[in-house]
Amino acid sequence: MAVVRGNQVTFDAFCAQKRKKGYCVNYLTDLRVIEPAPIPPKPVDFDHAKEKLIDHIYAIIESIEKTPSRKIDEFIIGKTFFRQRKRGGGFQEVDTMEARTWKLEDGPSSRWSKTYAPNGFDGLVVLAAVTRNILPESYRERENRFGCNQQEAFAIGLEQALIHHFMFMACDARLGNSSLEPGKYSNGAYGALIYFAYKLEDPNEE
Repeated sequence: MAVVRGNQVTFDAFCAQKRKKGYCVNYLTDLRVIEPAPIPPKPVDFDHAKEKLIDHIYAIIESIEKTPSRKIDEFIIGKTFFRQRKRGGGFQEVDTMEARTWKLEDGPSSRWSKTYAPNGFDGLVVLAAVTRNILPESYRERENRFGCNQQEAFAIGLEQALIHHFMFMACDARLGNSSLEPGKYSNGAYGALIYFAYKLEDPNEE
């Protein structure tokens, strides 16, 4: 059973007849290349991860809009971060598919409460997590000149690829991103997160 804290809700709550507002971390896609069992997942491949995220966003839109008269008016694609949880004298092991292993304060919870909720948005869905250990070794070892760690640079690349897709290829007028700038870096956070924030049409407006 999902543990929900504060403004955190489950994805089902976004799709229910009596919907709730908040941010969601329980509807994630695994960016690694998944092989048939028992072969372990392979590290992230950029193009594969981009296509996974595009499909995931379309699935989210379809699920939210299944309720009659509920339509998304605007959406924004962005990035944020999470830190490791302390445990004993060290840190808890992180699983990119288990948000309960992340420390969310100052990440998606803050992004929702300070940026999106005050501006009339209805929800924020964290799409996927990127940590250093799921990146290809050749990429991890390469010098990074972007002023941030490798996982955040990779997430910024995916964020920009998604924005470009919906802006220039899908030509989706609902895309609300007003800049192609990556924004502020997280100053060394353990993991980077890519998210989809959305605002619904007002059913009372014609």
